Amino acid sequence: MIFYVMDGNSSTHKKEDFLKIVLLGGRDSGKNAVGNLILGKEEFGTKERTLCSSRIGEVAGLRLTVVNAPGWWCDSSAQSTPKLVKREIITSVALCSPGPHVFLIIIKATPVFSEKRRRALEEHMALLGDTVWSHCMVVFTCAEKYKDKNPEEYVERWGKALRWLSEKCSQRCHSVVPSDNSERTVLLAKIQKLVTENGNSVFEMQENFLRVNQEEKREMEERTRLRCHVTILQNSKPQEAEV
Repeated sequence: MIFYVMDGNSSTHKKEDFLKIVLLGGRDSGKNAVGNLILGKEEFGTKERTLCSSRIGEVAGLRLTVVNAPGWWCDSSAQSTPKLVKREIITSVALCSPGPHVFLIIIKATPVFSEKRRRALEEHMALLGDTVWSHCMVVFTCAEKYKDKNPEEYVERWGKALRWLSEKCSQRCHSVVPSDNSERTVLLAKIQKLVTENGNSVFEMQENFLRVNQEEKREMEERTRLRCHVTILQNSKPQEAEV
């Protein structure tokens, strides 16, 4: 398999030629590792970021755009999540113009996916609107010792919260050991299967969602600019000589 990763300025391909993937999930869910698995390279660091990260690459002729949205605290409601993080989750769609083909909801394979975590996930997904679910697939990140387990086993064994999520995604679930690069091919095949089922269509967010998000982002940037300007002016004032 021939593979290489390009930065955002080096590609000569049109955006429409790319398979566009957004990574969503809680903090420490393994989003970064799944992004690295897909791209075959350490493109996303281990630390959580409050801003989206976007990378492009090519695997066996398949051109990819992968956007890693910031994670939320798994047990916290969307109301408790900082506005910046919520805005960036929405911004992830704009970074995949005209829209992403697939959202991968990354869940750490653990029996502690509680009703509280399910509600937190549902609230954060609601930021993107109801139609997002038809473009979603669950990806469980698991340790090497659980490599041979099917994702259906996690869903059945670990309660109704996971069953709800599986049903919202029409039972589209997959499990990976992110450190095992041999799993990339199967994961990409499942992603492409979902894209085909959707007729190669992309997710189109309601315009009012994006407009409000863009306005809030501009306002935040303007406030930041003004604070920096005031700080510069204060620091540039000559200090009064001590008497």
